Amino acid sequence: MTHTSNAGLFLLQMLFSIFILFALLRFLFQLMRVDYYNPISQMVTRITDPVLRPLRGSLPSTRQIDSASLLALLLLQFTHLYLIASLQGLEASPLGLVILSITEILSLTISLLFWSILIQAILSWFQPQTDHPGISLLQQLTAPLMRPIQRWLPAAGGVDFSPIMALLALKMFEFILVAPLQDMAALLLRG
Repeated sequence: MTHTSNAGLFLLQMLFSIFILFALLRFLFQLMRVDYYNPISQMVTRITDPVLRPLRGSLPSTRQIDSASLLALLLLQFTHLYLIASLQGLEASPLGLVILSITEILSLTISLLFWSILIQAILSWFQPQTDHPGISLLQQLTAPLMRPIQRWLPAAGGVDFSPIMALLALKMFEFILVAPLQDMAALLLRG
């Protein structure tokens, strides 16, 4: 590969990664019931609406599951992987790409939640103002994961160990579910 094609591949990967992240955020914001009027939520909505609005008319959604965002997310990830494989001259099995797309989305979701919890834990040491839109967004995004853990493991002596348990749970989920799916996708893509 030449330097120009490497730069083109890098640019393509960056653009798809940004669009995939925004589609994932849009899906997670509705799933976790994040405040729609948060300025960050509004920005994500404005960026993703041009792609999602046409899909909304033909796909049913429930109050919690946004089918249009989920489908757009899967299509973006699949297209991203397909284009990369094609540009590198690889022939990829569609089933392998679908499974790999799902694992990439799961992995990105776990990373997003992991870093959100870690950032919140670090910020809690400094007692930040909770009226900042970014902090409230992180809290709302991770609350459905954190609440059950906090009920099971309440703070002891003023120290909240629930973020550590949540981080461990996310990593275990990644090892138990995502890694085997990635292995399966790799086998399908090779075969």
